[in-house]
Amino acid sequence: MLKSFRVNVTFRILTLIALVLALVYCVAKTEFYITIFILFVVLVLTVVDMVRYVDHSNRDFTAFLLGIKYDDFSATYSGHHKGKSFGEMYGAFNDINRKFLNIRAEKEANHQYLQTIVESVSVGLLCIDEDGGIFMMNKALQKLLSKPYLVHVESLRQIDSQLLTIVKGIKTGERDMVKVVIENKTMQLSLQATEFALRDQKLKLVSFQNIQGELEEQELDAWQKLIRILRHEIMNSITPIVSLTSTIDNMLAGSSGEITKEQSEDIREAIIVIRGRSEGLMHFTETYRNLTRLPPPKFQIVDANDLVERVQVLYRPVFEKNNVQFKTQLSQAPVIFQADVELIEQVLINLLKNAVDAAKEVENPTITISTQRTKEGKAIIKVADNGKGIEQEMIEQIFVPFYTTKEEGSGIGLSLSRQIMRTHKGRISVQSVLGEGTVFTLKI
Repeated sequence: MLKSFRVNVTFRILTLIALVLALVYCVAKTEFYITIFILFVVLVLTVVDMVRYVDHSNRDFTAFLLGIKYDDFSATYSGHHKGKSFGEMYGAFNDINRKFLNIRAEKEANHQYLQTIVESVSVGLLCIDEDGGIFMMNKALQKLLSKPYLVHVESLRQIDSQLLTIVKGIKTGERDMVKVVIENKTMQLSLQATEFALRDQKLKLVSFQNIQGELEEQELDAWQKLIRILRHEIMNSITPIVSLTSTIDNMLAGSSGEITKEQSEDIREAIIVIRGRSEGLMHFTETYRNLTRLPPPKFQIVDANDLVERVQVLYRPVFEKNNVQFKTQLSQAPVIFQADVELIEQVLINLLKNAVDAAKEVENPTITISTQRTKEGKAIIKVADNGKGIEQEMIEQIFVPFYTTKEEGSGIGLSLSRQIMRTHKGRISVQSVLGEGTVFTLKI
């Protein structure tokens, strides 16, 4: 067997030329018809053999490309019998196949690794495509929903229609909560979504977490704090009332039916004090009722920069009265969000009131309001002061209703502000450093 493709082709071409010349000579100079026929047949066979020989290399190349197209990299190629150049080309084919096999193995290993992580986490994960088809559902979610599988997101309607509405409507970075009952078990689910693209396909990954236990613990803790405050406020009013009524009773018991002018004055003063404390207790309970009857927000488009400008104009006399320097750091681009402008304005007023009280106790009191927009499209409003700051122990209490460190404070401003932010699916947070100041952040 000839070792070189070039030699093989050259030999076949020379053979063809020789056969053509011999055939032409026989046709022109002789009458050997049998010889002419044999030469013609041999010429045709030689042409067919040459075409077949050349096509064999083309078929190898086509097979290699088809293997790439259909992800079949199991074939191996040997071209040493066709010469050095073909040997190098077929060697490159084999190297490429091995490279693709290694890439596929790494891809499968990474997929298995990620699949193991997804199945091991305790948070339920649901991935859906644009049409609502279920792309992925991990074991934690299957256990949480008591469903071995879901074919389409509409299947969530069988569990809870509100859950379906939230899953379909939740956007990247948003958080939402829904209460569902599954197999007679009440659960408070916290949902968070992330949207991403995978090979030109838009997907949404929604995480599910049952926070019923944590909420119950927090609710119990909040109730205990509230009861302590209510008990403190009620006892402050009831104790003097009981004491004064006991005094009046003793005065009447020792009067023998006759009340002197001095006793009458004492009784009148006691009644005035009792009335004052009773009115204070009624005011306290009315405030609590207002706190628990927050009206639903009337949403409209709000520009955070315009909102800050309005609040600045509204509170300018207070700043001037307390010699507080007010600064703004507004975003150059509009910071637009949907909210009840009156309620959010009330939150800012509460924060500014607290900031003024904190800042006026230091030299060069300064309050700064800034606005910005996050990458997720959320609006951020920050209210910062350079006051004395808040101790860490107090930070944990300041959002509890009626908790206050001020003599004239009601203790409902920050609690009301948090409730307002929750009705807007937003958040209010605080950071404080003793001796440097405090920053309240609204995210909506």
